[in-house]
Amino acid sequence: MIHEDGQIHAAIDRWERAHLIDPETAAAMREEVGRHAQSSARRLSQYVLALTGAVVLVIAGGVFLDWAWPLLSEETRSAVLACVGFGVLVLGVRIESSRRWLPASLLMQTAGVALLLVSYVYSERAWPDQTIGGMLVGLAALVTPILLTARAMRRSLVMPAVHMAAGFAFLAVFLDRSTPLPRDAIVWALDLVLAGAILVMVRLLVRDPDGDTHPWALNAFTASMAAGFVLVSITAFDTLSMSDEGFLPLDVWLLLCAALTLWGIHRAPPGLRRSWFEVLLSWEVLAWISLGLATVYATFDGPPELGVLLVGGVGVLAFHHADRHGMKALMGAASLAFIVPVWWWAVDRGGALGGVLALLGTAAFLFWASGRKDREADGVPGHEAGE
Repeated sequence: MIHEDGQIHAAIDRWERAHLIDPETAAAMREEVGRHAQSSARRLSQYVLALTGAVVLVIAGGVFLDWAWPLLSEETRSAVLACVGFGVLVLGVRIESSRRWLPASLLMQTAGVALLLVSYVYSERAWPDQTIGGMLVGLAALVTPILLTARAMRRSLVMPAVHMAAGFAFLAVFLDRSTPLPRDAIVWALDLVLAGAILVMVRLLVRDPDGDTHPWALNAFTASMAAGFVLVSITAFDTLSMSDEGFLPLDVWLLLCAALTLWGIHRAPPGLRRSWFEVLLSWEVLAWISLGLATVYATFDGPPELGVLLVGGVGVLAFHHADRHGMKALMGAASLAFIVPVWWWAVDRGGALGGVLALLGTAAFLFWASGRKDREADGVPGHEAGE
């Protein structure tokens, strides 16, 4: 943030020197940038303090449970977890209307949802599956995300996404506690629900591209796609027992997510574009580093040269795209996507003179490319060294 504000101030100074704006306008712009920086710093500090408070709350709960847990019965333990989760959730809902307490509210609601889920899962020790108690707990697990999501859709942009992601876990608890379905059938049912939820979100976004009617839909869609990584992993590695081949479905899912993110950045209607899409794309490139190398090593049993080709190649393409569109976060992720497979290759081929020469040649090329970029910038009006 400090670096970005410095760039803005440098731009204002440049515009003032070029007589594009008068000194009074420049002073007003600098003052506004300062106010925005202070507001952003306050908002960030709120989230940091709220997150720290949530962690301290979890530690306090852990200390209490460590002391009281041996004294409680299984039924009482489940009830304590549920009551604490519900209490934290209700408190978070009560303070949500105050913008001042919004960061704390969101984190408290999320923590409350997680504690409720833990209590439903733990209750199996007190009330086995398909008993009256187990079925009641399963029914509660089914109803909880429905009620919370219906309320959040009217009041929040963030919490529907949280409930959407957590809803799959609650549904799994319901199917496990209240039905005789085997584990594999439950996973397939969750996959169908995921596909249906994504289709519903897509339909809402197509019909309401400006987000006037359903402003929460885009965040919920993003959460559904993120939940897809978990379900695809479970389906591939556990249900289908794909072993090392299970990385391929994850590769396809990541490719789909990256394609949707790129569409959101460059092709989506204005109402569906978000500034955080660039950060999301950067995380997807970072995810490809580990996932791509795992695919090369485990699925294909390939040499490190294949990792350089697949992972490093994506890094090169991502860097070119980032350089073309001025995406700084993506530049960093793309550089790492190139460095990691090259490092892996160099370690695997360690001691070989050819490997050393190849690394030196790559470094020389990168230095040359860096100089070329600066030379191209010298021809741009208003370019100054160091900016």
